[in-house]
Amino acid sequence: MTINRANLLNLIRKLIAKFCDQKIYNPEIPESLNGAILVTNHISRLDVVFLMLSTKREDVIALTASNYRRAPFFGTILKKIGVIWLDRGESDFKAMRETADYIKKGWIVGLAPEGRRSRSGKLIEAKPGAVLIAMKTGAPIIPVGLVGTAGTADMGKAIKEWRKMDVTINFGEAFYLPEREENEHNRDYVQRALEEVMCRIAVLIPEEQRGYYAAHPRVKNLLAEIEEKKNNPEA
Repeated sequence: MTINRANLLNLIRKLIAKFCDQKIYNPEIPESLNGAILVTNHISRLDVVFLMLSTKREDVIALTASNYRRAPFFGTILKKIGVIWLDRGESDFKAMRETADYIKKGWIVGLAPEGRRSRSGKLIEAKPGAVLIAMKTGAPIIPVGLVGTAGTADMGKAIKEWRKMDVTINFGEAFYLPEREENEHNRDYVQRALEEVMCRIAVLIPEEQRGYYAAHPRVKNLLAEIEEKKNNPEA
C-alpha cells in the first residue's frame, strides 16, 4: 500500500505530537501569500521536518542537503515527503532554479541560510543563497526561530525513558529585502541584506543561541521594535 504526501505528513505530525512537547508561535501563513521563503536557524537534521509541519499550509517544501538522501530511514522519509535536494559541495544552480520555480508557483520554500547544521546550537555565519533567491524572485521572507530541535537527535532515548522533548518554533513577521542604496556595490548589498535576514532570525531565539550575530547592532534595534509593538499594539 502506498501513502500519499498529505497522509504521511499527518502521520509524522501525530508522532511528533506524541513524543515532543511543541510550542508553535504565530504559524499562520495566509493562503493569500502567494510564494514566500521560510528562513530558519539550523541545529538538527530534523529541522526540515519540524519546519514543514509547523504550519497548516500543505504547499511547504524545504531545500535539503543531498547527503541526507542516503541516510537510512530519514532519507526515505524525505523522499516521500518531497524536498528540493541541494548539493552543498558546489554552486547548485539546478536546485536554485527549482526553488525559484516553486516560489513562482505560490509555494512556501524553507531553507537554512547558514548552509549547514550548527554543532554548537548557536548561529554561525550565513551564506548568501537565501538572499540571492529573494533577489531573483522578489518573494517575501518569513523568519523562523527553532529551539530544542537539536535534542531530537536523542528522541530514541527520550522515548525509552517515556519523556517528551521540548521544542519551540517561533515565526516572525514576513518582510522584504531592504532597498538597495544608491551606488551600493552588489556584494555590499548582498552582505547587508544577509545580515538583515539573520538578525531577524536571531531575535526569535534565546540570546545564548544567537552566536555569530549576537552583538550585531541590528539585533538590538529589532528587539527594541518588538518591545515597542508589545507596549503599543495599536500603534
